[in-house]
Amino acid sequence: MNRNPQPLVSVRVVTYNHERWIAQCLEGILMQRTAFPFEAVVGEDCSTDGTRAIVEDYARRFPDRVRALLHDTNLGAQMNSCRVRQACRGKYLAMIEGDDYWIDPLKLQRQADFLDAHPEVSLCFHNALILNERLAATRLFFEAPLKEILDFDDIHAQSLPTASLMVRAEIPASQPEWMLNIRGGDRLFRLWCLHHGKAGYLDRIMSVYRRQAEGLDSAGRHTGHQAYYDGILFTLREFDKATGFAHTDSIRREIKRLRRDQLHLRLGPVYHLLRPGHGIVRLKEYAKWIRQKRHLFN
Repeated sequence: MNRNPQPLVSVRVVTYNHERWIAQCLEGILMQRTAFPFEAVVGEDCSTDGTRAIVEDYARRFPDRVRALLHDTNLGAQMNSCRVRQACRGKYLAMIEGDDYWIDPLKLQRQADFLDAHPEVSLCFHNALILNERLAATRLFFEAPLKEILDFDDIHAQSLPTASLMVRAEIPASQPEWMLNIRGGDRLFRLWCLHHGKAGYLDRIMSVYRRQAEGLDSAGRHTGHQAYYDGILFTLREFDKATGFAHTDSIRREIKRLRRDQLHLRLGPVYHLLRPGHGIVRLKEYAKWIRQKRHLFN
């Protein structure tokens, strides 16, 4: 009897120094109830804490579901992710990082069913909770419902929770080699999938995104670090070229917005003095919010 049949879905797990959370991540995968075989491929990138021992334990106890890729040297987030993806065997690829977790046991089944029913969709995602452990608070990732089927212009500039993603495996496999030279691959991954098809949204809360202050995006965005923005702009320009400028108007608008955000972060309050129109818009938005929430202050 074959204990490891060909999976329909592979779960790409990347982890580094996630000792406190990796067990919860893997338990959320193992609780999945599906009508098809699936696998979790875990790339453990030479953590300096106890993450590797936990991953090895799960791979030993659940050899039919968990495969561990234990690197001899630290590869970095992008190369680790690439190695795990290359080891995945499924038609569909689900994504999660070692500090996030799933809370719906039918998540994989629902998303695989959706992709089966919508061949025009290359990427399926769903709503999630954002957990801020420092503040002991949660909120929804998407506060308002989205359309079920979205095209490139609808969603390309929107951040998506990684643990909510399921894609057709052949699409990330076709990503260009220069993806390994960028600071963060999430944006390129989203853009590349949207270039090859539409996005499908399930309005269900099925995962938890653990927000950490030391994360790459968080640190870069809140400090206005030049390298953070340079990396994003490089990604957008290279994507524009690699796709034959098929989405160039949208990409140029996004570049313009990012430059404005960068200036805003650099100048702080002075930004509104140099761009008074922008400040007036923000004040109007604040006044509108106060009117909508005034019952909270009575």
